[in-house]
Amino acid sequence: MKKIDLYIIKNIAINFLISFIITTLIMLIGNLIKIYDILFEKGVSLSIMGNIFWNTTVFLSIFTIPMSLTIGINFVYAQLSGNSETIAMRSSGISLKRIYLPAFVFSVFVFIVLFYDISFLAYKAKLSYRINITRAFKNKIYVGLKKQRFYTAFNSTTIYADKISPDKRKLYNVFYAKKGSVITAKEADFKDIPFGLIINFKRADIYKKNKGVIEFGAIKNYEIALSVNNGKQETISKNDTRYMNIKELINYYKQSHELDAIYKINKMLVLSVSVFVLSIIGFVFGITLARSGKSAGIIISLSIFFAFYILELLGESMYKNYHTVWTIWLPDVLLLILGIYIFYKKSTN
Repeated sequence: MKKIDLYIIKNIAINFLISFIITTLIMLIGNLIKIYDILFEKGVSLSIMGNIFWNTTVFLSIFTIPMSLTIGINFVYAQLSGNSETIAMRSSGISLKRIYLPAFVFSVFVFIVLFYDISFLAYKAKLSYRINITRAFKNKIYVGLKKQRFYTAFNSTTIYADKISPDKRKLYNVFYAKKGSVITAKEADFKDIPFGLIINFKRADIYKKNKGVIEFGAIKNYEIALSVNNGKQETISKNDTRYMNIKELINYYKQSHELDAIYKINKMLVLSVSVFVLSIIGFVFGITLARSGKSAGIIISLSIFFAFYILELLGESMYKNYHTVWTIWLPDVLLLILGIYIFYKKSTN
């Protein structure tokens, strides 16, 4: 039986790795398409691009690792069942639990990797990603902005200046236009914010089109945020739980008893434990729907993962509306019940 165990684990590992590479590339390309106009511009160094690629991959891995595990297990056991190998093993007196054991052992290994990834790497990578995107965004503006030239590069925004200081921080005789509004100013300067820049217009004249009527106003100082968050200003504080690892969250919760901290800790645990839930789900659907073909197994595996993700979003929504931390466990609990039920039914056949 040990040879069979090693054979199954080896095949799960191979299919897991292949699935991980493919799903990561697909999601990475999809993510990078959204920021191509920032990333592939003059002024963006290879170092920044490399950091963005790496940090994106690390953060996406909290989704691609459990997804790949589900596909790998489903694919291997569907193949075994399709070749009647699981039937032969059960006819030899080997229980369904014993047949599932190699997948469980591999899931323990994946759990350790994923737990470390989620708890210590992913959310720091998310912050590093945002910082590097901001650096690329700022470089794009500074490199593209030239005196006595109209500069249009983001969100239909156009900037023109007669003179620009050598450090590109100050603009003189400025024209700014975006979506039905025009600003002219004698002077403007750039200020850094966490995820972009603020352009501060001094002695500004503002023209806006409202229902076919041109509105005019003059103001001493007028600020507009130019950022990767579509113009929204955002700050990062030392108490920002979005970018804390699990150790920092625990310490922060001990000091503040902030509900958001305990919610983030639970979310990390939910995503980590999900490998066991998705493992058993991938297994039972693999042996149940083996005759449907390999492509059907992949579609089913992806459907299972998307069901998990939808339930997670539902749990997050319930937390935001009702401040109930336990709702984040909905995907693990509901899918585990489903997996155990199907497993039990197959065991008793």
